Amino acid sequence: MKVAIVGAGASGLVAAREILTNSTVESVTILEALPDIGGRIKACHDFIPGGHKVDLGAEYIHGYETLLTDIIDQKKAQWQEDIGPDEDLLEDIFIAAHADGGPAEYPTNDGKYGVYYLAKEDTLLRFDTDDADFLHLSKVLSNLEWETGNEEQEDGEERGDNMKSLGTYLEENVSVAPRMMGILEAGFGNTAACTDLKKISLSATIDFEKHWEEHEVEGDTRLHSKIGMVGVVDALTKILHNDKRCSVILDWTVSQVDWNEGRGVRIISASRGEELEVDKVIITAPPPIMSSGQIQFYPPLPNWKIEAYSKVGMERAVKIVVRFSERFWPKDVQTVIAADEIIPEIWFREMKWKDEKGEEDAAFLAVGFLTSNAADELISRLEGITKEEKQEFAADIAKSQLSKIFGANRKNVDESYVSTMMFDWGDVETIKGGYIYPKVGITKKHFFEMASPVGDVLYFAGEATNTGACCTVQAAMETGERAAKEVLELS
Repeated sequence: MKVAIVGAGASGLVAAREILTNSTVESVTILEALPDIGGRIKACHDFIPGGHKVDLGAEYIHGYETLLTDIIDQKKAQWQEDIGPDEDLLEDIFIAAHADGGPAEYPTNDGKYGVYYLAKEDTLLRFDTDDADFLHLSKVLSNLEWETGNEEQEDGEERGDNMKSLGTYLEENVSVAPRMMGILEAGFGNTAACTDLKKISLSATIDFEKHWEEHEVEGDTRLHSKIGMVGVVDALTKILHNDKRCSVILDWTVSQVDWNEGRGVRIISASRGEELEVDKVIITAPPPIMSSGQIQFYPPLPNWKIEAYSKVGMERAVKIVVRFSERFWPKDVQTVIAADEIIPEIWFREMKWKDEKGEEDAAFLAVGFLTSNAADELISRLEGITKEEKQEFAADIAKSQLSKIFGANRKNVDESYVSTMMFDWGDVETIKGGYIYPKVGITKKHFFEMASPVGDVLYFAGEATNTGACCTVQAAMETGERAAKEVLELS
């Protein structure tokens, strides 16, 4: 049997590993449209000296005892040796965003915590504030699954309130103080990948939360900056490179998939004028690609499959990484959620190295994260200027916002400024966004339909096809493992 996998992101790499480990297939060919492997796991290797990597895509590791942490556990000893015995391989993350389950109750083990900025009041709140409106908002969002009064549903069953948005539910059932609406959008909407809360499905949000509570061990971390999330991609890629049956073809954009049940698949790349014939194919393309028709299927995919993919949104996501030579925010502040500001969420990192003279140097990073409406509004401000001008414009926004939030002298901020890097996932033609969110109207049935094979030749993986909970690297990896098992079981 010959198998092709469309996409070399987390799900595609895990699918290839699973097939090669558990079968005697003749070949596995991974077709990747981008010039590098990893999909939405991507890093810049030269922004900071000393071998540090800056994650431009996925960065946080949510939960322990997952497929993702399994790989990290396997590589721990080697990675620890690479970074040195005195360095922590995993850094604890203080979860500030409400969509991630924040705010955490206590600082991290090294004292890091999050703060919340109300721009209209010029007020900065700590995570443990006694502000009554903030406490009420946090309580509301942490108890969503209980307040709706919905009964448990079986797999595939529709919930009665699936046409209600999170935003509508809050308006109708919960008294959120107007002064907290900006925090709701910045601390929940932005992290949920849709700052317009009227787009997010209430029932799916509740189902996601329940799944995480029941199936994942709490604990949020990120890998040492000399490893980065790309270290996981490197680990998976090494496994594949060691198997002669596996090949990875980069810059190979799939334009057409001709399939015939029981007779295999012909995959065509119009841009390269090439084609590949295989017995089975696993498609891991993101929802915007599946819904836009960028990949043509002959015969067409069933209507139920197309409709299911249309029920998830995936919008623009932007990271702005600003490097400073000095820190002008409190040392223990790890994250700031900013209401009614251009950049809704900013987190901070410190990276150290020794220069050519053996003297210690450091970079202090402020990483701005914007999705959906916030990202679109930023990009609209940058139209018509060069890439370099866009970087500087974004840097100026970040410097102004940080100066205001922390009361820092703007002249001192400018003097400590070194450089900026901005990455817009909405501009990546074969991805078109950051991560998915469940649209109003989606049901569990739609997730199962996205995940279901078509005939005996087309299989589907990728974050959106996870029938438990999406929006994490491990969610994507789980679907790769599931699709690979389907290929092997149904062959």
